[in-house]
Amino acid sequence: MNRHAVEAIYLFEMARWRRTIMQSVISPVLSTSLYFVVFGSAIGGHIGEIDGVSYGAFIVPGLIMLSVLTQSVSNASFGI
Repeated sequence: MNRHAVEAIYLFEMARWRRTIMQSVISPVLSTSLYFVVFGSAIGGHIGEIDGVSYGAFIVPGLIMLSVLTQSVSNASFGI
């Protein structure tokens, strides 16, 4: 690919991202927060600390990675 083609694709994707910022950023943050509230209150209250790690500290990295991976696949396959 030449530089002009890469630049055109980049500009198109940035314009698309600006149009879909609600789907790309705000929605994953809200859904991750809701997962944390639901699972944290429903399950976290019944599970004590295990080896000094609370349930909230255990689940947060997994929820963040779930959101990141879901959005990366969603955004990468958007143009297909």
